[in-house]
Amino acid sequence: MSVALARQAPYPVRVQQRRCSKCGKLVSRSAYACRRCGKTQRIRPRTILLLMAAGLMVGMFAVASAGGLAPQVHPVEPATTLKTPPELHHAPAVLPGRTPEVSATDLWTSYSRDAAGADRLYREHSILVTGNVRAIERNYEGEMVVRLGTGDAFETVNATFATRNDPVLGTLAKGHAVSLLCVGRGALMGAPLLGSCFVR
Repeated sequence: MSVALARQAPYPVRVQQRRCSKCGKLVSRSAYACRRCGKTQRIRPRTILLLMAAGLMVGMFAVASAGGLAPQVHPVEPATTLKTPPELHHAPAVLPGRTPEVSATDLWTSYSRDAAGADRLYREHSILVTGNVRAIERNYEGEMVVRLGTGDAFETVNATFATRNDPVLGTLAKGHAVSLLCVGRGALMGAPLLGSCFVR
């Protein structure tokens, strides 16, 4: 049997009083602690105010931190007209139903000045490339590659043929002019790449 139950009085408790849960003695309802055992009976208003103030401070810091982490919305600027870079003015106009023609020199110049812009014009598009043969060789996969001169001693346009044993390749010679119908494959280390080529 607990101490509180053992010390209960046989007479009813007044409305203004209650029993201490620790010692069982009568304690005024307005008291903050039992006079006999010192057990806290209710929370002081000052403690409640301090807890509320602390909670408010934590909430303000949380809102400020969330505002700092949220992405900033920038005003939308009016749309501007895109201008073609001057280095791509020489690029051929692509007409519907017609394959654009470009020289190996112009193709290499386009990629050396603006690779992204040149990709938009030539990559995965059929183009007719003209130039002088600088070399004919096989790559590591055994495919025939014709390297076209660009006017630079160290740079070429590399055209990979669609077939490995095209009989037309026997008619090509170093220094001769040639026209190749190819598909643009982008560029590798500044050198434009062409694939699926045929002699036109």
